[in-house]
Amino acid sequence: MSVVSDGDNHQQGATRFSIDLGGGVMAGHRWRRTGLPPLLFCHATGFCASVYRQMLEPLSADYDVFAVDMRGHGRTKLPTDAQRLRSWDLYARDIVAFLDAQNRRRWTMVGHSMGAVTVAMAAQGRKDIAALRLIEPVAAHPLFALAARTPIWPLFSRRIPLASKARRRRAAWPSRHDALDHYARKALFRHWAGGVLEDYLEDGLVISDQGARLACDPAWEAATFAAQANDFWGAVSRAPAPVEVFAADHPTTTVWPDARARFKRLGARLTLAADLSHLAPMEAPGRLARFAAGGAGATA
Repeated sequence: MSVVSDGDNHQQGATRFSIDLGGGVMAGHRWRRTGLPPLLFCHATGFCASVYRQMLEPLSADYDVFAVDMRGHGRTKLPTDAQRLRSWDLYARDIVAFLDAQNRRRWTMVGHSMGAVTVAMAAQGRKDIAALRLIEPVAAHPLFALAARTPIWPLFSRRIPLASKARRRRAAWPSRHDALDHYARKALFRHWAGGVLEDYLEDGLVISDQGARLACDPAWEAATFAAQANDFWGAVSRAPAPVEVFAADHPTTTVWPDARARFKRLGARLTLAADLSHLAPMEAPGRLARFAAGGAGATA
């Protein structure tokens, strides 16, 4: 495994990098601060590292920040097979490979939604992890994961609302401007901080002579939403470093009261925000930067 490139400046001080994981290339952004402790960030399903720019940039005051595009997302070029994806173990193995290739110590691991589950699973058994900070992890009941391991799960997974919606998602437009106009009219994006949607489309779209298309294929996004055979709670219980969780007290949350109680029983520190949704990093990137940096100032 080797760094393919670590090159052009683009997002206000960040550089793009790509790393060969053997079988494909993982891409990402780095706010290079040589000598500071490393921080790795993993994004939510369907998004990419670029959308979190406003949250990640302030972290470079204290960390050497790496933010990766997960398999099937953004600019990462790793093979995908939507028919075979059953859990997020594949994503976790990619992160393990990334960490092993870096040969660094004392990583702070931060993730949002699927990315939060992924960093927790990837951290298991490692001695180079300093902290786990999980933003709205998909903290499903353990019985849900057990059901997802049964042969009949595919019959039910297609009915998961987020998976169904992803399969129907529009994936192409005549231009980047048309895509931006399409998204800007949607209610989902009305509460996002200024400029975050544009940051998302920087790497969330692939531009060609044929126009603009989503970098994350809707079939892969749907398969990821449906791939719930994840031992997340086992990973949290075996975490090699302190765990902090940011949860939204909002109908869109993936950290319901029973999950909050379970986190507390496992010794995790919990921050609860009543005024933000599951997409809190897009709505209040400054507050989530403070959480990612150590939790101070993130409370409502």
